[in-house]
Amino acid sequence: LSDDEYRISVTDTGANIYSGSEEGISYALSTILQICEPDSERGIKLPLVEIEDKPDCSYRTLMVDLARKWHPFDTLLGYVDLCYLYKIKFLHLHFTDSQSYTLPSEKFPKIPTVDRHYTKAEIAKLNEYAKEKNIEIIPEFDVPGHAKPMVTAYPELFANIPTGVEDDEEFALFFADIKQNVICVGKEGVMDTLKVLAKEIIDMFPYSRYLHIGGDEANISEWKNCRTCQEYMEKHGIDGPRPLYTHFIKLMTDMVLELGKTPIVWEGFPKEGSEAISKKVLVTAWESYYQLAPELIEGGFNITNASWEPLYTVPAGHRVVSSGRWYPNDIIDWNIYTWKNWNKKTAAYEKPIIIEPTDKVLGATFCAWENNYEGEIDTVRENLAAMSEKVWNINSKITYDELGSALKRILPLAKKITK
Repeated sequence: LSDDEYRISVTDTGANIYSGSEEGISYALSTILQICEPDSERGIKLPLVEIEDKPDCSYRTLMVDLARKWHPFDTLLGYVDLCYLYKIKFLHLHFTDSQSYTLPSEKFPKIPTVDRHYTKAEIAKLNEYAKEKNIEIIPEFDVPGHAKPMVTAYPELFANIPTGVEDDEEFALFFADIKQNVICVGKEGVMDTLKVLAKEIIDMFPYSRYLHIGGDEANISEWKNCRTCQEYMEKHGIDGPRPLYTHFIKLMTDMVLELGKTPIVWEGFPKEGSEAISKKVLVTAWESYYQLAPELIEGGFNITNASWEPLYTVPAGHRVVSSGRWYPNDIIDWNIYTWKNWNKKTAAYEKPIIIEPTDKVLGATFCAWENNYEGEIDTVRENLAAMSEKVWNINSKITYDELGSALKRILPLAKKITK
């Protein structure tokens, strides 16, 4: 059997499970958890079944935003357990954003946000806990945008310098504008600094094959007014902020590859010049605005689907998605080759983007954004189960009624492990 394949045989004399690896065994045990029932005499009982199973998609992921809203450490362990129950392979943790930097740092001790970061011991515990359950953590630190904690903690390392401002002038006035959350990518030595930071994070997550570097929604217009960025663009023959953006993504992803990890970026960098970016980079296609899924595939990238609709949940009362969520039935009507969006500015608003089946789409990510644990957990329990169905079996024909019955059975267990 392949590493992610398993077989279960339950007979009158007992239950046997088989796989070619611990990964497959863990999926078999997850299935056992899902099908077992309490028994007053023997503890649990199992139906007499023969199951042979393996996932269609290798990339099955839950993303949780830890930076905008603080999540107590124990909730992360609960999310590991939920991923285990639903056979979700990766737990992608959005550790950094403009609101807070939630990772510890020995090299840059002023970056972690006071009272809103995890300790090194907690990160080590999270790694071991996830490894025991065959869940792989994907750490994300977001650059060049969403980087206010980095810029404000070490302006001498990361801050843009407006034209006409001397290097030795005070930075305080420069930071009066809350929009200053994009790092200066033209500053001498900035890539060396980022390499030290990236290696520190990589070393914190020894079992993770990926490092997510963010790379979206950067306020690159600031680079038009940055003296050092202007000088860098002139020196390297770069014609404006957009190609500088792509240039930075290339440098950053090459660095991660050099450090021995596979880089992941959000769909956010411009198409122009992206042919220079390594095709080993995995791109999360989410908004259908910066680059479209078919364009990324045509450009040679492997991608994952994080379609805003229906794979996001945000706080109720969101500026457009007032309910803050979609529902399991919406996900059952979706597949990994489809992108939808509520935003009128995106290409997927009026008509979904649908591509032909291809092995360039590795799977999908369910994203919990901008919310605290209490505000998101009910939706995550329900919708992640539905997404798991659609990435484990991309040709699933499950009906609404069948899904409802499955949720009725598994949600009580999901609630027990994510209190």
